[in-house]
This record gives sequence, C-alpha cells and structure tokens, in this order.
Amino acid sequence: MNMSEDWNLKYRTDPRSTDELLSLALTKDMDADNEEFWHPVRSLQYRLRTVIERIEELLRNGDPKSRDTAATILGQSSVKEKWSVPRCVENLLSAMSRETSPKVLSSLIHALGNLHDERSVEAALPYATHPDHEVRYAVVHCLNGHAIDNAIHAMIQLSSDSDRDVRNWATFGLGSQIETDTPAIRDALVARLEDDDAEIRGEALVGLAERGDVRVAASFLRELTTIDPETLRNWVLAIDTANAIVRLAEEAGALIWLPVLEKLQALRISDSSRVAAAITRCTSDPT
Repeated sequence: MNMSEDWNLKYRTDPRSTDELLSLALTKDMDADNEEFWHPVRSLQYRLRTVIERIEELLRNGDPKSRDTAATILGQSSVKEKWSVPRCVENLLSAMSRETSPKVLSSLIHALGNLHDERSVEAALPYATHPDHEVRYAVVHCLNGHAIDNAIHAMIQLSSDSDRDVRNWATFGLGSQIETDTPAIRDALVARLEDDDAEIRGEALVGLAERGDVRVAASFLRELTTIDPETLRNWVLAIDTANAIVRLAEEAGALIWLPVLEKLQALRISDSSRVAAAITRCTSDPT
C-alpha cells in the first residue's frame, strides 16, 4: 500500500453513518475547523455513489452552507477515480447558473476544476473578472494546466490581479503548468519580475528560464545578489531557475548567461561541475 492509499484509508473505511457525516460537514467550517470539516467531507466523497441524491438535494437548498458543502463533496477532491463525472458536472453547472453567493460560487468552480471535465474551462471563464477575489482564485485553479487560447488569455489577465494569491497561482500556471511559449506569455511573466512578492517573482523566473528568455538573466542576477545566500540555497524556485539557465548555457553558450553562472558558482548553487562546464561553454564558444 502506497502512502496515498494509506492516507485515504481512514476516509474509505469511516465507520460513522452518512447522517452523522453530513451533520458534521454542515456544522463545521473548512478553514476554522480544518480536519473536523474535511474528514467527514472526504468520507462522503468516497460514498458519493450511494448518497448522490442527498447531495443533489443539498445543492438546491436555500442555505448557502448546504450548497457550499454539496459543491465540495461533488468535486471529489480526495478521490482519484472520480464517480460519474458527467452527472456531477451537470449538477455543478446548473447550480452555477443560479448561484449568487461568492463563497458558494468559488466552491462550485473549484469542484469543476477537480473533475477535469472539458466543460469546466468555458464555464469558469466568465468569472475571471468577478469582483470577489475568492471567485477569481477558484477560476485560476480551474484553468490551471489548460493550454488552450481562451484559458491562457484569462490566465495572463489574472497574473496581474490585485489579489496576491490569484496573481501567484496564475503566474505559476503560466510559467510551469503549461509548455506553451508565446510572446504574450513571456511578456506576462516579465511583468511579474518586478512584483513585490518574492514567490511570484520566482515563479516568473522559472517560467522564463524554461523558455530560454534572456530577459531572465538580469532579474535573476539581482535576486542572487540581494537575497541571503543560505535562503537562496533553500529556495526551490531559485534552484529551478539556476538549473534551467545552466542547461541553456550548456546547450548554446551565450555571454549573457556568464554573470549569472559566475554568481551561481560563487554561491555554490546548482551542480558545480555543470556550472563550470557552462561557464567554459559561454567563454570559449559564445553565440
């Protein structure tokens, strides 16, 4: 049994009755109560086949908490093999058409994203400019990984969102979750190199380095110069950016990478032998 199966076993074999689990899920808060909410919800997700009609009834309830919980259960976030995706999606889409609560709406969109149905993208797109940041955050998660034009366009817009979390996840989605490489994506990532948030700048650095955009060089060198060396050595985004730049320099030496490589060598970031080889490549046969 792998760790994931072991982790989910307690939900699949929860001895409590459906009534008890529903009562807990409807009285606990997903943020404030954490596992006291999520344990019954995850257990119900595994029972969805047998409780679907009760969940559908909750989704039509006048109480926002009931609708919110029903949406979360239908998304089956803990279940690897989703049950009856078309039926769940139809329920969620129908609920979205009449929903007025931003909190419930965000849960509906999150649930759609978890089900990975092709209709989720088109359903989520109109909410990319919703005034509530939690709804826009849900949209980012729903669109993440979809390399189609309308989803990418929305993610580009969301990467400059006023909300930090929306901006962060949209930048991550553009930079690392798709391989699509267009001038518009690169420009959106370049814009985030000046973000006040270090994690967002890091996501942009990785995305640009993976695409071989030379504009990453000066920005990454600035990070290497201004951030504490020990912090840099433990910053996954800095390491990923460094490795991508080393690979670029190894493949086609270019003098623009040299200051970055020399700084990486001094800070002992990335594989030292590969950094040295990349420096040699850039100085002996620059392109």
